[in-house]
Amino acid sequence: MSEGLLERRGERWFFPWANAPAQRVSLRGTEGEPFLLLDTSDDNALLEELDAAGAFFRVYPGAIHLHQGRSYLITELDLAHHIALAEPTEAAYYTEPVEDNQVEVIRSTRARTDLPAKVYLGRVRVTVQVLGYRQHEQFTGAARGEYDLALPPQSFETEALWFGLPDSARRDVLAQNLDLAGGLHAVEHAVIGMLPLFAMCDRNDIGGVSTLLHPDTGAAQVFVYDAYPGGVGIAARGFEMIQDLWERTLELVSECPCAEGCPSCIQSPKCGNNNEPLDKGAAVLILRALLGDYDS
Repeated sequence: MSEGLLERRGERWFFPWANAPAQRVSLRGTEGEPFLLLDTSDDNALLEELDAAGAFFRVYPGAIHLHQGRSYLITELDLAHHIALAEPTEAAYYTEPVEDNQVEVIRSTRARTDLPAKVYLGRVRVTVQVLGYRQHEQFTGAARGEYDLALPPQSFETEALWFGLPDSARRDVLAQNLDLAGGLHAVEHAVIGMLPLFAMCDRNDIGGVSTLLHPDTGAAQVFVYDAYPGGVGIAARGFEMIQDLWERTLELVSECPCAEGCPSCIQSPKCGNNNEPLDKGAAVLILRALLGDYDS
């Protein structure tokens, strides 16, 4: 109302403009001033706007950014003025950010204690920092090099679901000389990959963290959170369908014909740790234990 976008008629407010009001609202830019991506080869013409939450992961200095099928090299990121400068490039490589994610539990709002592992839904504070980036050859994906960056951390509150590790899974994963941390990491990736089927979202709308010892819970934990400030209901949907989500994830991982894990099951295209460590066998055991389907 203060922006003059609504008009009062009697006791009701109306949107008086010809276009739909939804066109003025970005679903992916819920907080923060957007970054403007400018083409330095075309008198700094505007290429696109990027939401503040995702800009650091797409237009960091040195990044190869795709816009309408054309590759651009990001030459500068002006944090003060929210501007990224780019120039067209024919580089035969692509880039991916190296990042560090931390999740702090603020409070739980719902809990499931009737399953082999406790499952929670609640508010969390996510802190993400882009530490650098990797270059990979096109087509082969072979590593070309890794470069450091000094971008500031970003923090935001959002909604997450999180669950622990059944005691039987921990014992038997270790008994089979499998990698427990790699198994948790693989479960995190696979659950995130499967959740869009239930929540009708994009994989990039979801973030995750897995750890053998989380400081707020004192136990092994897998977090899956909405990658937007405030949350948009994705984690809540996952919490409501958690058993179905685990079942479909187990089906995905166990039936994938790869031997040690691949992009179709446990590898993630946005993993800040370069998909390390991952253990497909441990992930299968953990998922079976979460479903109460593990013979210890």
